[in-house]
Amino acid sequence: MECHSFRLSNGLFSFSPNGLFAAFCNQQRLTICLISDFQQIRVIQCSEIVEQIEWSTDSELLLSANIKKGKLEVWSVAQPEWKCKISTGSHGLITAQFAPSSRHVLTTARLHLRITIWSLSDQNVCHINLPKPASPGIDFSVGGSYMAVVERRMAQDCVAIYSCDTWTQVTLIDSESIDIGGINWSPDGSKIAIWDGISNSGKIGIYLVNGSKFAEIIDVFGIHSIEWSPSAQILAVATVGSKVKLINHLSWNPISTLNHPTKIRDSTCVIYCESEDQLKYEIVEDRPFTLPGESSAGKLVLSFSADARYLAVFDQQRPHVLWIWELPYFSLKSVVIHCSTIKCFKWSNTDPRLVIVCGTGYFYTWTPVGTAITDLRPTSINAAVLKADRADWNAGGEYLMVSGRDLCCVCEVK
Repeated sequence: MECHSFRLSNGLFSFSPNGLFAAFCNQQRLTICLISDFQQIRVIQCSEIVEQIEWSTDSELLLSANIKKGKLEVWSVAQPEWKCKISTGSHGLITAQFAPSSRHVLTTARLHLRITIWSLSDQNVCHINLPKPASPGIDFSVGGSYMAVVERRMAQDCVAIYSCDTWTQVTLIDSESIDIGGINWSPDGSKIAIWDGISNSGKIGIYLVNGSKFAEIIDVFGIHSIEWSPSAQILAVATVGSKVKLINHLSWNPISTLNHPTKIRDSTCVIYCESEDQLKYEIVEDRPFTLPGESSAGKLVLSFSADARYLAVFDQQRPHVLWIWELPYFSLKSVVIHCSTIKCFKWSNTDPRLVIVCGTGYFYTWTPVGTAITDLRPTSINAAVLKADRADWNAGGEYLMVSGRDLCCVCEVK
């Protein structure tokens, strides 16, 4: 496996959406390179220490931001002479992102006082006041036609839908929720799910772009988050009690509930346990098998494979364990157990390959046919530095990035 390593600051490394470029940052030095041979095509000296980088959707522009000072710079990959500077002033900055048009930048002010939309084409500026800090509280439809924002108006939660062409409001949805927990567009862009906060009655409303209610799911108490399958045929809902409810897109009724108990009794489930002495997983045959230590209550993190066949579930109550479900059969395919706390897991964009990192110099791979552990430390600049807490794939699935705060390794996956 061929690997390239880079020094970073704040773990700042990002693949471009088209899968051709990579950007990484060390203090004020921002580097753009080609993934094919990692040849540097631009080295940029930013005016401030960079705390966030973000690619535009079309991969032509790159944003660098200093959150503390509320200052942003936007750079062109193809035109070195072009750049844009943005200052949020006294309102401060929480985060910045590109709109799907790639020619507008959105900044969220401190205390969620407002969202500002900056046009890079005509320098126009518009504002959305008092967005609510939901999770997530802003989401773009697939294709980038609409932006949905959770807002607080007249002491009531609502969801406003804006056109991304004119940035004017086209719909206002009163979800009847006292406390909106989050919003999420379906993968086909035709519907938006709006759910109650974790302490409320447990309703999920499915709405169309025009604001009409398409369906309602009730009695799903303690919702942490939801995740659409890539085909939009299943809505996975993470709830308290370490449960995942799977909702069918035709009837909008639960078709299965995935439980995550302390003991594994199913003999068809393959349990992989990382060896403490050797660089490999051991398969555990004993049943029932008691999973390692339980921590304080946490939430579930869900992620579908690109083919929608598998669902990976991370339960923060058991931070060393990852569950992998096979959805056509609603069966537990594998449980993967690690010696260290899981920091990040990420599916490939092209096939059911799952990479896991645990704050060490290794990365762990799961596929339907087996597992592997790879030691990256011999390929890195400094073996002691690499403590991987983040992983990502490029769009084509040929390259895998594994990074810590100060060091990154990019591997060509064959």
